[in-house]
Amino acid sequence: MKVGIIYYSETGTTEKCAKWVAEGAKKGGADEVRLFNLKDDDNPDKEYLESCSALIFGTPTYVANMCWQLKKWFDTRLNVNLAGKLGGAFATENSPFGGGGEQAVMTMITHMLVKGMMVYSSGMSYGRPYIIHMGPTIVRDIADERQELCEVFGERIAAQAEKIGV
Repeated sequence: MKVGIIYYSETGTTEKCAKWVAEGAKKGGADEVRLFNLKDDDNPDKEYLESCSALIFGTPTYVANMCWQLKKWFDTRLNVNLAGKLGGAFATENSPFGGGGEQAVMTMITHMLVKGMMVYSSGMSYGRPYIIHMGPTIVRDIADERQELCEVFGERIAAQAEKIGV
């Protein structure tokens, strides 16, 4: 089973979290996990993405929203068929006070639904560590304290993709 992680990272925080999510996905049963930083290439491997069972999106939070680079990807990569795949999202932010990470995650979820994806959220139902209901939000200054949360998020998404056979 393959998992793809599409994210944008300017300063390295979102990339660090994406790598932790990837490690978790491997623990959850993914045979192959590939990361795509839109900073390096805004046209990730279409064939690989379409062969994935799960796709996870990550963004830094800007003005309580996802970054424009990821929004552009969702809006312009209409030739990438995401329908039926399991999707998840995470965001990084500078502050837990008005940072808007949860809103950024919800915006990504909306785009996933428009693309025909199934959305993953373990919320509280899988026990501790609790993951924010829609997807983790990671505050930059304490990102290292959230490594386990990111890994568990990736692990749970991969395990769910395997379970439902997408």
